[in-house]
Amino acid sequence: MAAAFHVSLLGFSTLLTTWLAVVGWRNRGRPGATPFTGMMAVASVWSAGYAAGLLTPADQYGLRLFFEQLQWFGIVLAPVFVLLFFAEYTGFEELQRPAVVAGVCIVPAVTLVLVWTSQYHPLIWRDWSFRVVDGVNVATQQEGPWYRINLLYTYLLLGGSVSLLLYTIRRSEQSFSAASAALIVGIGTPTVANLLSVLGYAIYEGLDMTPYAFSITGLAFAIAVFEHDLFERPPSILQLGRTSALGTLNDPVLVTDREGTVVTDNQIARDVLSVPATGADAEHGSGLIGVAIEALLPERPEPGDEPALITLDDRQFEVSASPVEDGRGRSVGTAYLLHDVTERERRLAELERRQDELERQRTELRELDAINQSIRSVLTSIVRAQSRPELLDGVTNRLATTPWYVTPTIREESVPETTVEVTDGGRMRATVPIDFASIGYGALVVESDREGAFDDHEVTILEELCASVGMALHAIETRETLLSDSLVALTYQVSAEGSPLARVSAAHDCTLIVEGTVPVEDSGLLCYVDVEDCGDVEAVIDTFADADEVERVRQVPNRDTVEVRLRGPSALGVVTARGARLGEATARDGQLTFVAETATGNAVRQLTEVLEDAVGPVSLRSKRERPPATEDDGRIATVEGLTDRQREAVVAAHNAGYFEWPRESTAEEIADAMEIASSTFHSHLRKSLSKVVSAHVNHNGDGRDD
Repeated sequence: MAAAFHVSLLGFSTLLTTWLAVVGWRNRGRPGATPFTGMMAVASVWSAGYAAGLLTPADQYGLRLFFEQLQWFGIVLAPVFVLLFFAEYTGFEELQRPAVVAGVCIVPAVTLVLVWTSQYHPLIWRDWSFRVVDGVNVATQQEGPWYRINLLYTYLLLGGSVSLLLYTIRRSEQSFSAASAALIVGIGTPTVANLLSVLGYAIYEGLDMTPYAFSITGLAFAIAVFEHDLFERPPSILQLGRTSALGTLNDPVLVTDREGTVVTDNQIARDVLSVPATGADAEHGSGLIGVAIEALLPERPEPGDEPALITLDDRQFEVSASPVEDGRGRSVGTAYLLHDVTERERRLAELERRQDELERQRTELRELDAINQSIRSVLTSIVRAQSRPELLDGVTNRLATTPWYVTPTIREESVPETTVEVTDGGRMRATVPIDFASIGYGALVVESDREGAFDDHEVTILEELCASVGMALHAIETRETLLSDSLVALTYQVSAEGSPLARVSAAHDCTLIVEGTVPVEDSGLLCYVDVEDCGDVEAVIDTFADADEVERVRQVPNRDTVEVRLRGPSALGVVTARGARLGEATARDGQLTFVAETATGNAVRQLTEVLEDAVGPVSLRSKRERPPATEDDGRIATVEGLTDRQREAVVAAHNAGYFEWPRESTAEEIADAMEIASSTFHSHLRKSLSKVVSAHVNHNGDGRDD
């Protein structure tokens, strides 16, 4: 009867733990299931081996010893699987590394070797004895030194395993208490039974109560598996979740205790926040753990406050603080999250800059629009002016009435370019040249008290205004010359240094007579020059071509006339640009002599100064006043009816021999010399000829009756 009781109880333990091993194997993909399977399997080996040993006849010593040694697979491996189970079940991945597992298995491996070679040494058992008690064969042993070492090691593993579980229960705030309680009962019961057996408190001497306790272990584990979802809700979720959250966050995370010392961090926090490691930290590589938060974040918010913005190594972070509380709601530390907002702040700064720039541009546009409206009123006075003083006074007076400028004046001295400077009184001053066709008429000087006055847009407006003033002054001078009751004929002489025509006449000992001029673009002048007293016109053309002032030159076919295009300001170009009428112009013996006819009221001294600025020293040979040449009314009407470009087209065509038969120059050649399209030249010429013919016919009474 007693033997049946032992076999029944041990058999129940074996079957129950074997069944749980199968259950664990079926759930091997879940946390803790694989070591749970091993733990239940070795418990089954332990129970089955112990039952077989008890039932072995006393006279079969070898078989009894075999079953005794077989039990030790369960005795030495069960604590290892228990530790591995709790390490995986609670999420402590550090204990599951191959190197750690190998280290844990060293003592059990040595123990197994010593157990299976126990007949050759006394390290496990110093003596054996078997006796039959209540119908079962009980072994009584005297433990050797390694037996005690293994026993101590077993209790250390079991104690460490239970500590992992208790630590996890504490951190999980009772989330897994029911299943954890079942696990503690399942592990604690055989441990206590084993301890009582070792201490000699068994039912009778030599009986090991541990295999019997596995029945309670099986029941407790069955309750944990099926009633409390042992493998469905393991506490490793908490541990691994925290570790995974910290590890996968793209933002630095620091957790401090109540004293402000860092207790955990993540890798990105260690990358961003670097503190020189010294002493133990340098040896063990503890990262930021143990460092005071003040050393890492001098500026930080308190838990519950608005996030603070800090700068670390040219990167900006938004720091938020949250309290860390225990299960009773007590604060045990603080968690700091550093969110990298460098790009966001850069975009915000760029957006603000653009908004400021847009607002500044709107202000400038409003101001420029107002300035433009004011200058439009100045243009009105330019159009209405009939004389130079009236024009200049009108410009300065109109500018003075605007709120933008102070003390506008016009200087007679020309300037090469626009300048903007600060006066001694702190005002901004702009000096803008007034010119037309490279001829200077002075400079406009305006001052302003406005901050940022005379930017590029405003200077452009003022330059356009001054260009209009220069054009108007040129028109006034031209009109005065044409309509004046008396003219002043000024005879000038220019040396070879100031005129390519004078140099060519000296080089070939010839006479050059200017028959006509046509103004062209870029302040140039197209001259038609008759060559006299020279047998080699080709040589004259070559000398012209070598002159820096000459852009191009060609001979008019079938004539000793040379078409010369001068670049930049020239003596003859200055006269035509100033509105004066160019009279005779002859180059002989290295001197260019020409006559400039201008109105009596025009400043002779000013024309002379402009000529000297353009070509160097000039000599005023004579000055005489005369009435305008008498021309019949029809010719005057015809000439006055032509536009400037039409008159220039007729003059160029006439001097280039276009009207000769056969033609000495084509329309394309003349248009190319004037730098206009051939169709444009034809248009100017047809309209000019139409006006001339109509005036002639109407003047002689041959026109159609109205």
